[in-house]
Amino acid sequence: MLPVGLHVDGDEIAPLREGYELHWHGDDDPPHYFFSAQVSVLRLERLVRAALHALPPLCHAVLEVRRSDEELDKDPDGPTVDRWVSDLVARSEIVAVFERYRFALLHDGMAGFGAYDPESPLEVFLDDHKLLSLYAPTMEPFEQLLGAHRVPYVKDLRTLLDFDHEHHTLPAVPDRCRVPRARALRRQRLDVRWFGPAIRRRLAMQLEPQYQDDDADGQ
Repeated sequence: MLPVGLHVDGDEIAPLREGYELHWHGDDDPPHYFFSAQVSVLRLERLVRAALHALPPLCHAVLEVRRSDEELDKDPDGPTVDRWVSDLVARSEIVAVFERYRFALLHDGMAGFGAYDPESPLEVFLDDHKLLSLYAPTMEPFEQLLGAHRVPYVKDLRTLLDFDHEHHTLPAVPDRCRVPRARALRRQRLDVRWFGPAIRRRLAMQLEPQYQDDDADGQ
């Protein structure tokens, strides 16, 4: 099942399946494994929570918000996302923030959230396509975690990135497609303009210097 804030026209999305790809980035500094997992939004919350618990007790939180079409038109040479990062904070606080805003973070097509360890390649990030990126210096802990959640390894996994799709903020979804209880999506606390700043305040996040998409890989 797709998140509410991501939409693909027609039946083109039917071939999508759950699974993960695995790649070794040996030329990076430091070298690491990269897991990219696609999971139904109905099961994604449990997987993200478990992955965050695999991080060390102190780490950096990350929030990314995709720029709107209007913002991109005004600044066509700028990045497609704005990225905020916290100082070292307790992992428990990051998990609590995810719990507090989990519906918005799992369904809003404009927001991504995660955390990383500055002392190692360990990172967990749920991007704006709701693909879960996991980075680690060894196969563990994430290979075991994915197996425990019955997410299979799939070579050449087809993801949402392989299809033409749209990103929606949750309050805009009722205007573009029919969803149950559409009126509830207009609540202020489900608007990225509300929950984004709320997360940044709670975790004391700072906006990172602007970067071009071809100058950084989002890590």
